[in-house]
Amino acid sequence: MKAFLRKFQNVLEKPLTYYLIGFFAIFAPFFTIELLLLSMLGADTLFGLAFGFLWSVLIAGIILFLPRLAGRIVFGVLYFALLLWALAQSGYYMVLGNMMWVSTTTLAKEGTTFIGDVLSQFPALWWIVATVMIILGVVIICIFPHPPSKCLRRIPYLACSALCIIGLFILPELIFRQDKVTANNYNAASSYRKTYSTMYDAKEVYNITGLYQLLARDIWVNELYPLTPAYKDALTKQENEIDAFFDKRGEKKPNEMTGAFADKNVILVMMESMDDWMITPYDTPTLSRLMEEGINFTNFYTPGYGNGRTLNSEFCMNTGIYLPTTSDLVFDYVGNDFNQSLAAQLGNLGYDSRVFHYNRASYYSRNVLEPAMGYSEYVSYLDYTTVKQDLCNEQYFLDNDEINDIFFRKGPTLNTILTRSAHLGYTYREITGYYALKKYPEYKTLYGSEEENCARVKAKIVDDMFKQLLNALTARGELENTVIIGMTDHYTYGYKNLEELYKHSGVNSDLLLEKTPCFIWSVDGPSVQVDKTLSTADFLPTVLNLLGVDSPYNYLGQDAFDPNYQGYALFPDGSWICDGVAWQNGKILMNEKNRTVTNTEIHDMQLLSQEFRAVSNLLLTSNYYKNAPG
Repeated sequence: MKAFLRKFQNVLEKPLTYYLIGFFAIFAPFFTIELLLLSMLGADTLFGLAFGFLWSVLIAGIILFLPRLAGRIVFGVLYFALLLWALAQSGYYMVLGNMMWVSTTTLAKEGTTFIGDVLSQFPALWWIVATVMIILGVVIICIFPHPPSKCLRRIPYLACSALCIIGLFILPELIFRQDKVTANNYNAASSYRKTYSTMYDAKEVYNITGLYQLLARDIWVNELYPLTPAYKDALTKQENEIDAFFDKRGEKKPNEMTGAFADKNVILVMMESMDDWMITPYDTPTLSRLMEEGINFTNFYTPGYGNGRTLNSEFCMNTGIYLPTTSDLVFDYVGNDFNQSLAAQLGNLGYDSRVFHYNRASYYSRNVLEPAMGYSEYVSYLDYTTVKQDLCNEQYFLDNDEINDIFFRKGPTLNTILTRSAHLGYTYREITGYYALKKYPEYKTLYGSEEENCARVKAKIVDDMFKQLLNALTARGELENTVIIGMTDHYTYGYKNLEELYKHSGVNSDLLLEKTPCFIWSVDGPSVQVDKTLSTADFLPTVLNLLGVDSPYNYLGQDAFDPNYQGYALFPDGSWICDGVAWQNGKILMNEKNRTVTNTEIHDMQLLSQEFRAVSNLLLTSNYYKNAPG
């Protein structure tokens, strides 16, 4: 092997082959990374290959201009760094259906708890490709050619790099010209220029730019540009854009559901990964009853904005704002004023608000985020026990006397419970699945697969918590004085068998999987089925209206019971669902009413979706609720 490598290296060192084969040997690995990611992620256009080609030539030219040792080092660092980033992007996309920003890596530690389950979802081909690409990088380092000793002979490489830099500035403008061709095409999700410039969604930008250009723009637009004075000046213009968005809506007025649960204690349960198909009279009899007897939102969607599906829904249900679709993290805005939040608005009425969860307070920085949203305390079960089995027990806050006393403190109160059990993975060896199967061993053979058995028995554990909660409220005489709200953060995206998941949910696309359970129940409350299309953003204004809270603030979403609100769910990739119609990537995925969907309707919904995403981000970057009336 050494003799072969030495022979090949001798060929590379000959002048002609050095300029041709040597250049290709350095260029090809970088371009292959771009090609492989494209094959794994797909793209709406092939523009990314043009960007990838220019970047690969640029990098190769710089590396080959350097002295051999320096070039070797730079090649190794860049190649393996970019390969690792590409592999991370492909893995992230396979699990969450989106791409990362550079800043997303700061959340990596939060995912280590489930790293084994996540890695197990990667197909064998992914691991094979990763191994082959690593070997390729090692081989190139071993046979790295000796450049000409004279600097002048290496100038052609630097000239190639300079031309590529020029090309990278010209290429976007050439692509933007395509917008003129599609200007009257209502099926165009958005203009290339707008997608490229606003950087609201990493996958959308990747569809145009490929990996390297996306990474370069991410670093500039999201990491460096915000440090400049120009960025700070731009923020002053944002409030006018937000005001214009809200001014298009009519004046908020009370409706027949206003104050239906006024003055009651509130128990809000974010049901981790509790998909609609997991709630059945057999598996989850308590939840089924609460949804039947209370207000059941049958078309409630939880779009995955930003990075972190659970955190996205948790933040939105509390503040009415989705996570940033830019590279910014929600933690960048903990200094904002969230006067509009659920806890803050109820706090104005004398409510004491607390959060209950099994995980440590630093997980997702909840020890900082929850107080920023108006909660007085984050109660972690870890502060009261070190027994792992206790942490698998969803009703531990009821079984532990100390936490129980905190939970049932004098009112009025808002208690937010973040459940855990239904989260991935769905295997017999996973800790919460193992715990649930010890309690209900019959589920090991009850359904058709290991995944389904585990998902349903984990849902049953969550149902047990609701049953015990009702018993505890009854025993304390607090049932009539309490409203219970259940909302799921996201569908069971950790379910490996996608075909089976489609069948369980009765859908045929990833977009439609986003429909999840949401209900509001009180023993003396109304029994209503709401079929209007709604999303996480509508949750807060709807709950405030039901509690009779006259919030002075405008919200991104709207009250579900507002007769002037048609209802819709808008997704970060530009997709939307409204009035029985689901639209994505230029196609109608669902048309429940078999009605005629006009180009004008599609166009208007696209514009609304773009504006909606932009305003959601601006609400954070401008700290809008600090200066809004209230």
